[in-house]
Amino acid sequence: MTFLTDVNADGFLDEQELEALFTKELEKVYDPQNEEDDMVEMEEERLRMREHVMNEVDVNKDRLVTMEEFMRATQKKEFLEPESWETLDQQQVFTEEELKEFESHIFQQEDELQKQALELQKKREELQRQQDFLQTQKQELEMAVKQMEHKKLQQGHPPSGPDGELKFQPAASQLDGNVQNHPVGGNQPLVPGNVPVQEAAARSDHVQSHP
Repeated sequence: MTFLTDVNADGFLDEQELEALFTKELEKVYDPQNEEDDMVEMEEERLRMREHVMNEVDVNKDRLVTMEEFMRATQKKEFLEPESWETLDQQQVFTEEELKEFESHIFQQEDELQKQALELQKKREELQRQQDFLQTQKQELEMAVKQMEHKKLQQGHPPSGPDGELKFQPAASQLDGNVQNHPVGGNQPLVPGNVPVQEAAARSDHVQSHP
């Protein structure tokens, strides 16, 4: 049937006649009406098939395939193996058992990822609860410290400083009493030797008038 494409009946298949043969096979895979099928890719595939036949079948390299060359090529082991002539869409890449095993493996991975995501969510929620609990304790501690300071002020205790030391402040009445007991310029007992200047001058005059 291959040499039915010998249009001019010269007993040879030239490049155009070979491409016509390949086109019939490629049209089983590539549909010009289907937008998903790339016609440029189909053309490239046709050219690769032509060059492959010329390299393997055209023994004398005259770019023509004779009946003798064609029959000799059909006796090769590769030609007698039907699977070697199957197109990619006809070849079964995986067996049904392999596909089921692969599908089961995918499901196991998805299940494992879901478990890990759930575990991470639980840990995140637990950390959030601990953070909220610590924040509540901190607020309660600050409130207790404020209440204690307020209670100390009400009981008359001096407030504590930042390091816990007591801040003593003298009362105003005590300061007034100290001022009254020690008035400025008042009659205070003098320490011997600290005699006022006027009294010392009077004593000096008295000594001079009584030799």
